[in-house]
Amino acid sequence: MLAIYALSDLHLSFNKPVDLYHINPEKDINKPMDIFGWDRHYDQIRDNWLETVRSDDTVLIPGDISWAMKLEEARYDFDWINQLPGKKILSPGNHCYYVQSKKKVREALPQGMEWIDADFTLVEDLVIAGTRGWNLPGDHSYKEEADRKIYERQVGRLRMALEGSMKKYPEYEKIVMIHFPPITKYSTESGFMDVMKEFGVKMCIYGHMHGKSAEEAIQGVIDGIELKLVACDALQFCPVLLKNSAL
Repeated sequence: MLAIYALSDLHLSFNKPVDLYHINPEKDINKPMDIFGWDRHYDQIRDNWLETVRSDDTVLIPGDISWAMKLEEARYDFDWINQLPGKKILSPGNHCYYVQSKKKVREALPQGMEWIDADFTLVEDLVIAGTRGWNLPGDHSYKEEADRKIYERQVGRLRMALEGSMKKYPEYEKIVMIHFPPITKYSTESGFMDVMKEFGVKMCIYGHMHGKSAEEAIQGVIDGIELKLVACDALQFCPVLLKNSAL
């Protein structure tokens, strides 16, 4: 039976084609994460993923997948992920600099991997809607002049995704994947939460928060929406189960 998992912020940076087991950290990686305490984190992701995810399962990856600046470089990271079992649904994060065109990213993805951004896809009878998100008004990282337009645009893009899903599948349960948190300790409401409540979203997964900020992440059921931080270091680099149709 189908299971849905999530794991974000993989922060891969392979500079050539690599397989799952033969990675030289000195030659094959552009931006090692060891300085953040993520020692050979790709090995941890691989081992946990192989122990957890089956070929007919789906893994949601909401952003910061690759450090690549160009799409040609990101292909190495996509191809590495593609060697892991399961279908993968990806959406953008703030470090996904290679994303210039949704169409081109989709063309670059291997079969079995899907990119959503301001739109949605289906996993059996579940709608998966996604957008990047942004810094929230009132949060310590928010700057009104720099962030207001981007924030409002991203709220609109989430609305666009959910409106599209409602037209085609109004009865289906909805999961939102977003990179930035939809609320924080310092910003306890947002347009993202308002839109999700309006469309009856039951679960929202997000990444972006690491270290101390991850410890302050708001999780659990808020206003009827289950919020989950799925940044890989917060999950000990192991995909977390969201749904299991066998249960």
